[in-house]
This record gives sequence, structure tokens and C-alpha cells, in this order.
Amino acid sequence: MRPRARRLLNRPAMKISIERLWGVLPVPVVALDRMPARLVGLSMGVFVVVRSDYLADRPTIVHELEHCKQFWRGGIVLHMVRYYASRTYRLRVEVEAFRAELAACPPSLRRERLDDAARALAGGYHVGLDVAACRHLLTCTLRSDDSLPTSNVASARRSTSSPPVTARSIDSTRR
Repeated sequence: MRPRARRLLNRPAMKISIERLWGVLPVPVVALDRMPARLVGLSMGVFVVVRSDYLADRPTIVHELEHCKQFWRGGIVLHMVRYYASRTYRLRVEVEAFRAELAACPPSLRRERLDDAARALAGGYHVGLDVAACRHLLTCTLRSDDSLPTSNVASARRSTSSPPVTARSIDSTRR
């Protein structure tokens, strides 16, 4: 047998669990041993992919499931177009997902997770804000229409010309 074929056959089985959106819609969560770069999770709309060592990390799973909800609420194609084309939309959905992640954290870990989430949001999603502004968005009270406050974060904007990143990076959760 060829070495590559032997390696493929000797790989451990892929882990798959099923989560439910709104208590009804099944969402497969696929755990992989390796993911590109520093990614720990990625929502593909109808399923989630996470690194194997994060499969038991409930806040990470909640973050990615929140993106699945956004995918269904926003329309399959429209959500993706808006995510890539609009920095404001990308910021809004990432803040929503990170807030869900923080709500799923045990209280004793929430502060550290908040710091990690603010750094990840500022540095990994090209939303044009610094860490302090991102921390403010993750902790402030939202307006009744669920829109993000703009007055306190407008001065903290920074320019970025890089393309957006759509998956959580390892910077967002410290091990």
C-alpha cells in the first residue's frame, strides 16, 4: 500500500455531533484535527466546522451556531454578500455572535474571554475598530432596534484595506 493511502486509512474517524437551531433545525458540527492557519471554528451556514480540541468548548460552538442563525435569518446568498461587502453588517453579526459566546461562558471565565473576543474582533475581522471600541460594543447595552451604538466607537475607527475574515481565529479564545 502507498504511504499516502496508509496515512489516510490510519487517520482517526471524523467526529460529528448534531446541534439544533431554535430547537428544531439540525446543524451538524464537524470536528477536524487540523484547520487552516489559526482558525478554531467556521460556520458554513447549514453546518459548522471546529477544530477537534474545541468541540467541547460550548462558547465556541454557540458563537458558530449564532452565525448559522444569521445565515438562515438573512437569506443564504444575501447574508454572504452582505458579510463580505459591508463592514457595518460584518461588525453587527460578529458582535451578535461574540455576545452569544460570552453569554455561554461560565462567569469566572467571562472577563478573560471578553478580552480575547475584543482582540479577535479588532484584529481578525477587518471591522475598522480598535480593541477598546470592540470591548465597548461587546459590553454596552444595545438600542431597542438591536443596532450598534455609533457615538462612542466612531472616534476609535481605524482604516483597514484587507479583505474580511469569516472564521474565528485562535486569538479569540485563549487556551
